[in-house]
Amino acid sequence: MCRRIRCWYFLICSTVACASSTVQRPGGRAPLPSTPNPVLSPSVAGPWTFNYAPGALSYQISRRATIESQSDSGSHREISTNATHELLTLEPAGDTIRFTAAVDTSSTTTQGTIGPAQSVELPVQFSGFLIGDLLVISTDSVGRKCEPVSSVLLADLHNLIVRFPTKLLQGSGWKDSVELSACQGMIPTTANITRSYTVSGETIYQGSPVVVVQRADTIQAHGEGAQQQHHVLLDATGTGNTIYYISPQNGHILRLNTEQNLDLAISASGKIQHFKQSSKQDFSLNR
Repeated sequence: MCRRIRCWYFLICSTVACASSTVQRPGGRAPLPSTPNPVLSPSVAGPWTFNYAPGALSYQISRRATIESQSDSGSHREISTNATHELLTLEPAGDTIRFTAAVDTSSTTTQGTIGPAQSVELPVQFSGFLIGDLLVISTDSVGRKCEPVSSVLLADLHNLIVRFPTKLLQGSGWKDSVELSACQGMIPTTANITRSYTVSGETIYQGSPVVVVQRADTIQAHGEGAQQQHHVLLDATGTGNTIYYISPQNGHILRLNTEQNLDLAISASGKIQHFKQSSKQDFSLNR
């Protein structure tokens, strides 16, 4: 029977897109780039017109996840940071956006008693299309979703390819929902996320005007399977917040920051362990 956190850490971490990788370095920290709260221009309320532009985009993505046990008498805290480089190519055509996406580099640092990362051959690549509000991943791509980096890339695509209204007006909002199915530590897991968007207004980012869109998430996840000959159940609930910096002029998402807080319960061999996890991600477009 597994003890403490380390047996389940990568299972939990993958649920919120914190990747294990082909390179692991114990100890040390890789802090996320700091992004101050945007200062909005009160005199500009839109409307703005946003459409995805065709072409190849290069994103640098940093992640940090902290998980703490709520079950043991002792204090157990694990930290994992991850950095990936991802290439995203978009081909908009009317109401459909075709895409290919690939992770070509990935590295992880850890603190605590986390076990070794699962080795993954890079690059990992997905393809598919967005039609309406539905993001469709090709069957060949889905076949690799049990790999940790594949699970991360799948989650990243749901952040980077979002159906924005063509016209954005300050204070306006909309909702969508996402169902993410993947294998977390070889445990089939499904996360259901309800997302609410609000157009905050205009600010200056890297010397150019951009539109700030904020997103609030409600998250529920459930997984069931076997690990090390034990029947395992995973349940998670929580919330998330995301800030988008989008450029109507260029048709690109220039940056987005996400935060998530989850309560998790993992049951194995009749015993239930409770955890709290907080995570942050920073997506930055290389220009």
